[in-house]
Order: sequence, then C-alpha cells, then structure tokens
Amino acid sequence: MIPYGWHVWRGETNERYRFKITRSESELPSAPGIYVMVRRTAFFWLKPIYIGKAASLSSRLGDHEKWYKALYKYNATERHYMTIRKEDERQRVEEDLVRRYKPVMNDMLVPRSGKDAPNHAKLKRGWMSAAEYYALGPVKPSKKAKKSEAKKKPKRGSAKSNLKKAA
Repeated sequence: MIPYGWHVWRGETNERYRFKITRSESELPSAPGIYVMVRRTAFFWLKPIYIGKAASLSSRLGDHEKWYKALYKYNATERHYMTIRKEDERQRVEEDLVRRYKPVMNDMLVPRSGKDAPNHAKLKRGWMSAAEYYALGPVKPSKKAKKSEAKKKPKRGSAKSNLKKAA
C-alpha cells in the first residue's frame, strides 16, 4: 500500500517543504512548481531520485525524459510535487533540496566538494564551507612557536645600527 497525501522534504537549510504525493498524471496541476521523483523502499523509507522544476507540472511530468529511466533503472514509485508561482522561489527551493539529498539522476546543482557554494543569493547568505564550519582553516602558529622563530632570525636593521656605531 502506498500512502497518498502529503510528505515533507527538508532542504540543506533545514527549511521544510510540503509536497503532494501522486502516482497518476491526471492528478498533476498545470501550475508551475517543483517535483521530486521518489523511490519508496518500505512504507516510510523514501529516497529522492530526481528533483526538478517546471513552468507547468502536468505538461512537464507527463512526458518527462528522465521518468522512464527513474522508473525502470532506479525503481521510482511515485512523484511528489509542490506548486510555486515565482521562478526565483522555484530555483531556490530546487537548489536547496538538491544540495541536501544529492539525487542520483541530478547532475546540475549537486555540490562537488565542501567548498562548493550555492548559486542562489538567498542560500548563499547563511552558507559556510565545511572547513569554516568545522574550523579547519590554516593552522596558526602558537605564541611559543613565534618566539622560537624570532630567536633564530636576526633582527632587521641591527647590522646597520652596528655599522653606525662603529663609524
């Protein structure tokens, strides 16, 4: 039994997005929005296979070029959708979800490393790289190490002052 209704997906920013669950194309609205192709492995284990955005959900998902690959190769069982009118907001939500789940069929917007910043301006505001988050930047020398380096190096200008004293 596959439950129908709603499912909440969280983005990388931990923001919640409420999606409608559907299996048939007739239930899809013609409104713009975000969609997720999902594999349900058990009653409650969901894995996003592909996340995308569309100007018209019904026309885009009716003959989506990746649906058959998701269905037969990755065993997709259902599609989740959320209607969003503004294009800018659709881009933000799509990127937020892709960065969190890294779906196997998405090749764009997936971060390749910990330093890969988001593209959308609203997502960039609160973002920090893994190195910044875990404070893994360059190691600063301790005070003790600085003192030992200072003893090894001759002081600048000391040779000049010695020459002036001798003259």
